[in-house]
Amino acid sequence: MNLWNEGQELLKGVHCKAEYKEQIVEQNQGNPLIEAIPSRLDIEMFYDKLYSIPMFKTEHLGYGIEDRLELVQQIKPSFWLPLPSHYDKYRSLYNMLKIGYQSRNPVTAMYNRQFAIGWDKILETGLDENGANIAGNIQTAQSSTEIGLSGMGKSKVYERILKLLFPQVIHHSEYKGRILLTTQVVWLKIECPSGKSIGALCKNFYAAVDDLLGSKFYEKHGEKGGTIDDLAKRMVKVAAQINLGVLIIDEIQNVHKAHSGGDERMINFITELVNTIGIPVIVIGTFKAMYLYKKSLAVSRRGIPDMYNENVTSLMLEDSWEWNEFIQNLWDLQYTAKYTTLTDDLKKAMYYQTLGIPDIAVKLFMHVQAKAILNGEDEKITVSLLNDVASKSLRLLQPIFEKIRRGSSISLLDELDDVHLEWDSFNDYFKQASHRINLYGKVAKDHSRVNQQKNKDSIINELVQFALNLVSSTELAESLALTVFQASEGMGDKSNMFAHLAQLVLAKKLPSSVTNVVNQVSGLPKSTKPKKIKPLLEQGDIRFIVSEGLKKGLTTEESLFEAGLVKEYDELLNII
Repeated sequence: MNLWNEGQELLKGVHCKAEYKEQIVEQNQGNPLIEAIPSRLDIEMFYDKLYSIPMFKTEHLGYGIEDRLELVQQIKPSFWLPLPSHYDKYRSLYNMLKIGYQSRNPVTAMYNRQFAIGWDKILETGLDENGANIAGNIQTAQSSTEIGLSGMGKSKVYERILKLLFPQVIHHSEYKGRILLTTQVVWLKIECPSGKSIGALCKNFYAAVDDLLGSKFYEKHGEKGGTIDDLAKRMVKVAAQINLGVLIIDEIQNVHKAHSGGDERMINFITELVNTIGIPVIVIGTFKAMYLYKKSLAVSRRGIPDMYNENVTSLMLEDSWEWNEFIQNLWDLQYTAKYTTLTDDLKKAMYYQTLGIPDIAVKLFMHVQAKAILNGEDEKITVSLLNDVASKSLRLLQPIFEKIRRGSSISLLDELDDVHLEWDSFNDYFKQASHRINLYGKVAKDHSRVNQQKNKDSIINELVQFALNLVSSTELAESLALTVFQASEGMGDKSNMFAHLAQLVLAKKLPSSVTNVVNQVSGLPKSTKPKKIKPLLEQGDIRFIVSEGLKKGLTTEESLFEAGLVKEYDELLNII
């Protein structure tokens, strides 16, 4: 019996015969499972392999309305722009595969000893104080979690990497003159069925393996009763038998706490896969999935799998390179009679209406093009047209987006927990975590802002001390420091703050609040002193440094950097 839960589509790759490649890392040498993995791609090759756009020819612009509307519909399934963060995921996945196989070598006695002992016994015994299982093997597997809002392409990037850059199944027959009849499933991606249990997840796993290999694991294990632990152990056993390289579990937020037996059951389930038999696991989910590790961290750190890291991705920032690169490449795919140049106003409108979510941006761009084509005349895309289309096609999302735009401090609501990360809750989690957490997009900026705001007094004091090198009045220095800090809402890079402060003084473009301080200071009675000839500026004087820098065509910031008066960002981290 071969079932696939709820009609879910199984991601399938290619089968191939093993071709072994020389390895430069000693731990990878002599292991056919590692040597059969394709060679690593550099970032240029990675980009070429994954970049995709729909067919586009100049003559398309002369097609009729219906034909061009049909071409517009091809943008979403065909457009894919690789980004640097995607290459980071590829690099991490590639390393996970090789490192995970280091403790599983089918030509070694250890590998066969584990099968002789039996996986049931190995799983029951667990690991000793040194991290070794009963067979004496120490697993090398890593695990990772991808948490992010819906529409950011978390799943899509892994699907493209897996299908385009790795075979799914490698068939071994002979290795170095020795018969080796074994099957290696390099990767397997399954989804959590909505609102179901870990048991249902295991059934999906069996069905996926059967569909891939023509086996009968579902018939053998899928309908058997037992506890959650029993189901997990059977799944682990099958994963070991097929030499699984990495298991990707998508839509992990669908695992219902009540059905799965609680948060810790899911943690223990993933940990057993990773630590006991060495199967790398990548878990993908929305912000709803944050609950999986929050409780475990609060109770015990031993629940987190070894060598675990977590990537948290939120909205692309409007001024980020990623957003600008994405929107420019997307914008070029126009099937309107006349090409509309992407202006700053159009770019701002696109970001405002989509919050930088790629999936929504692509859909809105398609709808706007279709509307422009149907309107006829010059078929020009305008800000007015874009906003009008967004108000209709995205009307269900707008109430949610508006709350995010306002920066509402509301806690996790059912309507927002897929797209909004409640900061206070996440920050507590971040501080408790002992594993590595990588932040991308708006959540990275929010984290930076919170840290910088916490150090407000320290930063302002540094600015005051810097300002005292430029002005003689403490009151003026304090006012300048506060003005510069507030100008960036505490989010500015320190080096930019120092440069901004220097520019205010040297250019004498002081805001009214500072001017008042100047007037107050100048209005105080002063003792009469004999006039002195203004001395020449010393070489160490900041005014001299900036003045000389201007002569060489340097900006204020560049002059201060060159003189060593402004620290690099990494250096400042040690001060904070």
